[in-house]
Amino acid sequence: MKIGILTHPLKTNYGGLLQAFALQKVLMDMGYDVLTIDRHAKGGYKSFPHHCVNYVKRLKEYFWDKKEVSIRWNHLVSDGEYREISRHTQSFVDRNIRTTRKVYNNELKDIDKEYLFDAYVVGSDQVWLPSYCPGSFLDFVDRDNVVKLFYAASCGKQSFAVDERLKEECKKLARTFRAVSVREDFLVNLSENVLERTATLVLDPTMLLRPADYLHAVRPSVNKSPIVFSYILDRDERKVDIVQAVSKKLNLPVEEGNVKTYYIKSGRCDINDCVYPSVDSWINKLNRSEFVVTDSFHGVAFAILFNKPFIVIGNRERGLERFISLLKMFNLSSRLIKNVECVRELMETQIDFAPVNAKLEAMRAVSLNFLRNGLEQ
Repeated sequence: MKIGILTHPLKTNYGGLLQAFALQKVLMDMGYDVLTIDRHAKGGYKSFPHHCVNYVKRLKEYFWDKKEVSIRWNHLVSDGEYREISRHTQSFVDRNIRTTRKVYNNELKDIDKEYLFDAYVVGSDQVWLPSYCPGSFLDFVDRDNVVKLFYAASCGKQSFAVDERLKEECKKLARTFRAVSVREDFLVNLSENVLERTATLVLDPTMLLRPADYLHAVRPSVNKSPIVFSYILDRDERKVDIVQAVSKKLNLPVEEGNVKTYYIKSGRCDINDCVYPSVDSWINKLNRSEFVVTDSFHGVAFAILFNKPFIVIGNRERGLERFISLLKMFNLSSRLIKNVECVRELMETQIDFAPVNAKLEAMRAVSLNFLRNGLEQ
């Protein structure tokens, strides 16, 4: 069977790249011929007029009392600048993920006709965001007898359900899927109540693999010294204080897992500080860390997978419910903190990874069975 994976664009997000790698590896290990669709925004990076129009739309939403909408002006990134800041992460994709040719979102129908996949697996990261729909519901596939699965579908603060017209379109398309699974517990209800489809709660694809799978996929590091691994997506003074408190308590240096500054925020003058470190360095730093501090869903997922003590700082900007669902699954809700005052007490509370690993094995079995049953029927 020839399978196409439709997922988060293969850009610079470490979690997005690693979940894409993991899902493809799992399906290939099952014996399938698998390609991940290398999709990009329509027409490449937005033109300046298009960029301005989108900004005005965000301003209107903000002043219509949608305060969660960001009204920060982002610098426009050219294709050449993007290639520069993503050169290390692209290296991981080139080495480890089998892809189709590069395709823009408005060309997905052409990809379907060109590759003639027997099945599509859609998932996981953010595929139910409104901006990815209805494409994530395979509206471009009009061939009969194509198997369609959602694997660990997820979204941030918003889903396709925010727009009535989009919701109805996605509901109609969802009927063509053989099976639906979701990554967060609250999305089980969304699937059942909005899409009218029963959904299975499964693991994020990254957690289907084992640490050795990731260490084998990256180039080893000669540096083995212990560190505090800080993977912070949205830096602020409070988070810096928490990271420093952990470092001081453990008497260990901090090494960052993210880019120094986002290019869309800094502009063209600091492009060297905006080049994303390699996925290899991200995995190696995680592996040699003694403690993880993160505000990222996948930062938490990998800390659990690698059995690393961790603290997660709630990130409302990107959807707090995702953290709550993951931590609840492993009975680790206490690892979510809001301020530096909680750090000392939490660091003195050891994580018993025996029940965590048992739950991980049980959920791994459920998740793999979902894929096998969905594809083999």
